[in-house]
Amino acid sequence: MPDRKNIIFALVSAAIFMDMMVYTLVIPVLPSYATKLGADTVAIGIIYGAFSVSLLLFSIPFGILSDRLGRRSFMMLGMLSLAATNVLFALSADVRVLIAARLLQGMSGAATWSAGLAMLADTFGQEERGGRLGLAMSAMSAGTLLGPVVGGILYDNLGYALTFAIPSALACIVGLAFLLVSEPAARVISAPFHQRLTPYLKAPRIFLAITLAVVVGAATYGVLEPFMPVYMYDIFSATPTMVGLAFGAMSLLSIVFQPVVGRLYDLRVGRLLIAAGMLVSALVVAGCVSMPSFFLTAAVFSLLGITMCFALTPMLPLISDLYGGDGRGSSLGMVYGIYNTLFSLGLALGPFAGGLIAARYGFPFTAYAQAALLAIAGFITFLALRPHAR
Repeated sequence: MPDRKNIIFALVSAAIFMDMMVYTLVIPVLPSYATKLGADTVAIGIIYGAFSVSLLLFSIPFGILSDRLGRRSFMMLGMLSLAATNVLFALSADVRVLIAARLLQGMSGAATWSAGLAMLADTFGQEERGGRLGLAMSAMSAGTLLGPVVGGILYDNLGYALTFAIPSALACIVGLAFLLVSEPAARVISAPFHQRLTPYLKAPRIFLAITLAVVVGAATYGVLEPFMPVYMYDIFSATPTMVGLAFGAMSLLSIVFQPVVGRLYDLRVGRLLIAAGMLVSALVVAGCVSMPSFFLTAAVFSLLGITMCFALTPMLPLISDLYGGDGRGSSLGMVYGIYNTLFSLGLALGPFAGGLIAARYGFPFTAYAQAALLAIAGFITFLALRPHAR
C-alpha cells in the first residue's frame, strides 16, 4: 500500500538522519571534553577510530542477520543502541567509557544502515528505488549538516550531559515507531551464506570495480575531513566558523543533489554517473589545494557535495540491482552490509594513510595523490560496469 511504503520511507530516513546527526554532533564537543578527562592526541584518535572499526566489523554480520530475522527488528536495535550510546556519552567520566560509547555507536550504525537500506530496497521496486535511496541519502546529508551546529548550540547553552540526553530520547522515539509498520514474511530469507556469495563469485570483475570505487570514495572523505581544516588554518588563517561554513556548504549541496542523482540513475545511466563523479571529484580535490584564496578554496571544496553524490549515490541502487534482484528471496541485508563494510574500510584507511603521507610530503601532495586515485578508480569503474539489465 502506498501509505505503508511512505511510512517505511519516512521512518528509515528519520533513522538515518538521527544516526548521522549524532555521528557529527560529537565534532565540536568530544575533543574538548576528552581533553578535560586527560586524553592526549593518541587517545582522541583511538576514540574517533573506534567507530570505524566497529562499523567495519559488524556491518556484514548484521546485514546477514537482518536477512534472516527481518529488517524491522534491526532498525529498532540500531536506534535503541544509538540511544544507549548517547547515555554513555552523557555519563562518561573516563576515556575508556568514551571509547566504549564509540564502539557501541559503530554497532548502531552497522545495524541502521545495513537493515535500513535493505528495507527501502525491499519496499520500492526498481523503477523508483534509485530516487527513494537518493532522498534517503539527503536525510543523511541533513544530519551531517545539522549535527555540528546542534551539538555546539546544545553544549554552549545546556551543558555536556543534556547535549546527548536530548538525542537519546529522540532516537528512542524513532526506534519504537518501527512498531507501527509490519514486515512481510516473504522478505525474510534463510539461504546459506555460500549461496548468497554466488552473485559476487559469478561477476568478480564488477564486484572488484565496485569495491575499488567505494573504498577510494570513502577514503577521500577520510583524507579531507581531518586534514583540510588544518590546511585552511595554516594557509589562510581561517577561523573555525569559516571552516565550518565550507563543510556546511558541501553538505548542503549534497542534500540538494542526492535525490537528483537518484532519479538520474533510474534513467539507466548509473555507470556514467559513477565514473563521471569520480573523475570530476579528482579535479575538485586537486583544485582544493591549488586556489590562491580561502574563498576560492572553500568554493571549490564545496563542489565535492555534488561530485561525490554522482560517484557514490548510484552505488546503492546499483548493487541492489546487480546482486539483490527485486528484493524477494534475495540477500539485500548482506548486500548493504558489504557496502557499509567497504565504506568504513575506506573511511578508516583515509586518515591513517593520509596522515603518514602528509607528515612526510605535506597535505597538498596528499591531496594530489588522492585525486590520482579517484581518477584511476573512475576510469576502471567505467570500463568494468557494463550497462546492466533492469
